[in-house]
Amino acid sequence: VCLTCCSRESMVKINQICHKNGIKFFTGDVFGYHGYMFADLGDHEFVEEKPKVAKVSAGVEDGPEAKRARLEPPETTMVKKRLEFCPLRDALAVEWRGEKATAALRRTAPDYFLLQ
Repeated sequence: VCLTCCSRESMVKINQICHKNGIKFFTGDVFGYHGYMFADLGDHEFVEEKPKVAKVSAGVEDGPEAKRARLEPPETTMVKKRLEFCPLRDALAVEWRGEKATAALRRTAPDYFLLQ
């Protein structure tokens, strides 16, 4: 479900329904130069491709094996990952006071508070 130009109450209510039923939810809007986007993908599993690090033998820097390693395409491995997204209501209920919020405040753009 994708929402835009909705009231905060409508977004929270629709997101609660989507989150409860395992439906992916996106919302966003733009106000001149400022905008926001929120995604609730629920319990999201995905696969990430990671390159395998080639092991180089000690002392073999310019032999046929080193040349072959440079010519062969790098090997990759697939890693399964899982993320759990929070509902919009929980994201909006973050407490911005206290010691725990200090690190989060440094990572949060001031525009976020203007949009609130």
